[in-house]
Amino acid sequence: MVIGLVLCGLVAVLLFFGIAERVFKSFGVAYWLAFVMIGLLIGSAFVPEFGIGSVTFNVAGFIAPIAFAVVFYVLAARTHEIMRAMVTTSVVVALFVSVWLLIAPIANDTVTVIIIGFLCGAVAFLVAKTKLAALAGVFAGMPIGEVISSAVDLFVYDTPMRFGTAATFDAVILAAVFSVALFETVSAIKRTINARNRARTAAERSEFSEEFDPNEYKKYFDE
Repeated sequence: MVIGLVLCGLVAVLLFFGIAERVFKSFGVAYWLAFVMIGLLIGSAFVPEFGIGSVTFNVAGFIAPIAFAVVFYVLAARTHEIMRAMVTTSVVVALFVSVWLLIAPIANDTVTVIIIGFLCGAVAFLVAKTKLAALAGVFAGMPIGEVISSAVDLFVYDTPMRFGTAATFDAVILAAVFSVALFETVSAIKRTINARNRARTAAERSEFSEEFDPNEYKKYFDE
């Protein structure tokens, strides 16, 4: 869970210094609630997993993401983005299951987490079009994908089912942070381009007004 904890710690530091405050406010999360959410994510990593019957549940890799997904879906419903969130969730589930079943058997957990995290984050950015829908899709889609992958392993390899793992927690946090970072980067580029266009337009208008002065020709008509 090192990757997820490091990223959560980084977000907490940025939030403390006010750098990430605007990001949370942009999808309807208050400043104090953002600290609570980050604290809960970090705290969930230290809660031991437990079993119900033959199924093992991981708090950080399954229960916490599902709880956060519910919160993001409620916010998405309030902003009329729930359809985008549902579509993003479906795409993330399909991508997670495909990549996990193909890569996990031949790669270690770190490589699998990095590949799935970046891919799901990028796809959530492209499909969702908004940060809130992207986060809802990531936090809901990846744990659901984990359940489906575990069911496939049970059927094919007779492996006991696990709902969430430490690797899933890392992948969820990486995908969420990467998708939001993409949104912020694109927004910053757009703001820079718009500011330059406005400055260029203002400069052209100023230059035109200096070159064409109607008062310069007024004397000819006065005569």
